[in-house]
Amino acid sequence: MPSPLSPDADEEDEDATAQSPSLFTGPALPARDLTAEELASLAGDLTDVERDGEVVLSAFTEDGTHLVTAAKERAVLRPHGHILRTGNALVPDSGTLTSTCWMTGGFHSQVTQGHVSRGTVLSTRRTYLGLLRAHGLRVFVEHGTGWQLLDLPSAWAVSPGSCRWWYATADLLLEVAATAPTDTHELGLAVRVLHGEPRRLLVSLHSALGEDDGQAPAAPAIDGHASGASVGEPGASLRLAWPTGSVEQVDRDGTLFSDGASRGLPFVTLVTAPASAWGLTLAADVVPDDAVVEPSVRAAAGDGLWEGIRAGLGLEARQGSARAQEVAHLDRVLPWFAHDAFVHYLSPRGLEQFTGGGWGTRDVCQGPVGLLLTLGRTDALREVLLLVLRAQNERGDWPQAFDFLPPIPRNGQAGSHGDVVFWPLLALGEYLLASGDGSLLTAEVPFVGDDGPTQPAPALAHARRALTRIRECTVPGSPLPAYGHGDWNDSLQPADPQLAARLVSTWTATLQVHALRTLAAGLREAAPTLAVAAELADDAERLAEDTAGAMHEVLLADGLLAGYGLMHDDGRVEHLVHPTDERTGLTYGVLPWIHAISADLLSPEQADHHLATIREHLLGPDGARLFDKPAAYRGGPMEVFQRAEGSTFWGREIGLMYTHAHLRYAEALARRGDAERLFEAFCLANPVGITERVPQARPRQATTYYSSSDGAFADRYEAAERYPELMAGNVALEGGWRVYSSGPGLFLRLLQECVLGLRRRGDRLEVDPVLPLDLDGLTARIPLGDNVVRVEYAVRGRTSGPSRVALNGTDLPTSELTNPYRPAGVSVDLTALRAALTGTDDVLTVEIS
Repeated sequence: MPSPLSPDADEEDEDATAQSPSLFTGPALPARDLTAEELASLAGDLTDVERDGEVVLSAFTEDGTHLVTAAKERAVLRPHGHILRTGNALVPDSGTLTSTCWMTGGFHSQVTQGHVSRGTVLSTRRTYLGLLRAHGLRVFVEHGTGWQLLDLPSAWAVSPGSCRWWYATADLLLEVAATAPTDTHELGLAVRVLHGEPRRLLVSLHSALGEDDGQAPAAPAIDGHASGASVGEPGASLRLAWPTGSVEQVDRDGTLFSDGASRGLPFVTLVTAPASAWGLTLAADVVPDDAVVEPSVRAAAGDGLWEGIRAGLGLEARQGSARAQEVAHLDRVLPWFAHDAFVHYLSPRGLEQFTGGGWGTRDVCQGPVGLLLTLGRTDALREVLLLVLRAQNERGDWPQAFDFLPPIPRNGQAGSHGDVVFWPLLALGEYLLASGDGSLLTAEVPFVGDDGPTQPAPALAHARRALTRIRECTVPGSPLPAYGHGDWNDSLQPADPQLAARLVSTWTATLQVHALRTLAAGLREAAPTLAVAAELADDAERLAEDTAGAMHEVLLADGLLAGYGLMHDDGRVEHLVHPTDERTGLTYGVLPWIHAISADLLSPEQADHHLATIREHLLGPDGARLFDKPAAYRGGPMEVFQRAEGSTFWGREIGLMYTHAHLRYAEALARRGDAERLFEAFCLANPVGITERVPQARPRQATTYYSSSDGAFADRYEAAERYPELMAGNVALEGGWRVYSSGPGLFLRLLQECVLGLRRRGDRLEVDPVLPLDLDGLTARIPLGDNVVRVEYAVRGRTSGPSRVALNGTDLPTSELTNPYRPAGVSVDLTALRAALTGTDDVLTVEIS
């Protein structure tokens, strides 16, 4: 019989085949809810239990695993999901397999190898609504009179490297586990019958080997044998392995239809023999030989990546502390944010933002930099910076985003927003300060030219080229940077090209000062005897000082920094996003203020005035907001800003509570020394316990970073009308897009460097905590070289400015740092500290009194 999709199939056969239902249209296994006792017996002792009355919604176990029940899944807007990654590389690795798992039976989906958009293996789930159920890897169990799909489970448990599903019925308790080991590039699937008779399984895999996400109706080649099968062709294949003889049938899509006829669709199906336990491994070969990238820096050998991170990052409050629960919640979230930071860095995609694969230039210079500095892995950070420098345009700036895994297009110099050029220089300066590694400056990588890569040039020449480009892109007659295509807020691209040439972003001006000062300090720290480095440091510092002076002269009006300055031909400066603004409808903006404080660009009195204005106009129940009100939505015609005025979407920057900006607000609070508000700000960014902390917050997944907190409005019109109600705490709040953000890496870094106050600076360790008085007795675990050190804080009488630092009871000599706003921290000799470490139960004591 010809295929129903072939041209010679008759119309009657085609109609009959089309009407034959697939198994995906049939009933799902009706899993029942589990009691609290049953949940504990499956997952272990439960802590931090979230309830709705007597119903358990979620909980954690002692090893940090998060347990979610079907009741919680039914209560959330965004369904629970998790991204798994294989391998333990700390730099790009083309062999890494990435898989997105969903609580509702998505055991592996959007499986990719290497590049997470190009190296596709299994297809992507495309809807939250349960309408398209066949994507990725799905499992049916033989139950009752036929096959039933495993969909919503009784409960789901997730750890950074695995997911488990439990399905309970009157006569069956089934466990499914999906794993991503860090010591090999294979994904795992294991099914166990914990109660009941052995069962047959039908496993469906929707192939995406053609890089079309399974959309083309083309059945893949299958070469099966007793213990596995190869799917696809050499160079574009999926390899499956199972216990010998455990699979009765290997087929294409016909098994999924009641008539058994193939539609020529890209499915592979496996039918197992009845069993109480069965396992499947998935490996892939989709990366061409000339695109293979072997990682040069790895974490610990073996399968201990996540255990090492958990052991090296931790917090514990003193018993009886009023903040003990909040500290425990922060401790809970640390490995999850580390997980999300690794996904953003090395497998860049998210649960909502599922396309990707490249690095945003400003993103990679924040999130991965923060992650690697927190872990103390400057060896990996060096490799990242060389990749960033390799993407630099020959003219001196960087593209908005670029690929970091082959094949990498190298022709043409792509444009970017006006702030992007500063982020690599800031990251370079931070690396030099942290590592003292001046050898990076002589490492040679090419630029990207119009016709391809140029001849290699030293990293120092790359920095010089960037500084030259920065000078070329200032407002005529001023050191202030021209706005160009926009700044960090991606919703504010100028609608009028003339506006782009005459507009100055105050936030970009603060970044210019901060980046150039940091670069200059890093050059002097890492290359004190290199004349060309000293010359570049001098030039960078001069431009920074000129910019700071012009910023105060031009952009500070009536005691407040304007968001933007519009330079008119007659020399007049029109201040936008300022109380005098008559153009945009916006009065206050948080970004330039917080960055100016963090960069020491305001006096103490000016800093306090700006922070007070934030509290009055920009601080909502969920944190700091970008503006005092939403930009006007015009539904088409745009007058000042493009996306802010034209996008129908309410969320992320347009929804105004952008978590990354809120974390930068916390950074400013740390610099100023407001310990109470600093700690509260960090708690607001933590999804663990969020509904207790923020009554307006709707239930949400507790193990993912949220890029925003979004008012639950139907559309932009309602958001504009009811925004004052939101600020008053009378509007429900939903969590925004998850995982894909530089925010998790930034969170980890700011927690370690600004709250705990521990910063590596060459051969010194800076100790500069900012802690509320009731966190006296706080302990933290941090990585220090090859050791994990326990840090104990005694907070008595004041909240910053340590009076004593000791290692294992022996006082360490200290040198005082500087801070214009509060009592400053100190630094200690890092070499001497490391030499005194015993490697076992080392304790660093920090007293603030």
